[in-house]
Amino acid sequence: MKRIKFLTLGLLFITVAACNEKKSAEKALEAENAAVETTVTTKMNLVGSWELIAIHTTDTADKELEDLFPGKKPTLNFEGNAMVHGTDGCNNITGEYEMKENNGIAIGDKLAATRMFCEGVADFAFTKGLTEVTSYEITESALLFKNGDQVVMEFKQITPVIDQEVK
Repeated sequence: MKRIKFLTLGLLFITVAACNEKKSAEKALEAENAAVETTVTTKMNLVGSWELIAIHTTDTADKELEDLFPGKKPTLNFEGNAMVHGTDGCNNITGEYEMKENNGIAIGDKLAATRMFCEGVADFAFTKGLTEVTSYEITESALLFKNGDQVVMEFKQITPVIDQEVK
């Protein structure tokens, strides 16, 4: 009789331990999936084409956007594979961007550009401003590139990409 009670108690203990382990594994998987979904959502929001609507750097202080970029405004087209291309208002630019935690981003130091001369265009100020960017925020009406709490650049979305898979 003692043997049956001991075996029953042992089986009960093993069953409870196995259930707890399964629940812990399920919770860990749910947390991991939530982190992946957050990363994908953030990148998906950034993916698409954006046009510069304001720049706030020391090189561009007190100057109108139309005076800084008289021919065409700078644009950036973010792809889901961490590639970006566009124009600095004069030259074509292309390269990689790196996503970091808490909407952090590194972009300016990883770009290559053509080297055409465009008189009266603040192309250097634009690319220099990109190197100052440390994070971004997407609002209902704009993409904000920031350095700390300071907004460095503002963009409006010109061609959103919907349901693109991010790899």
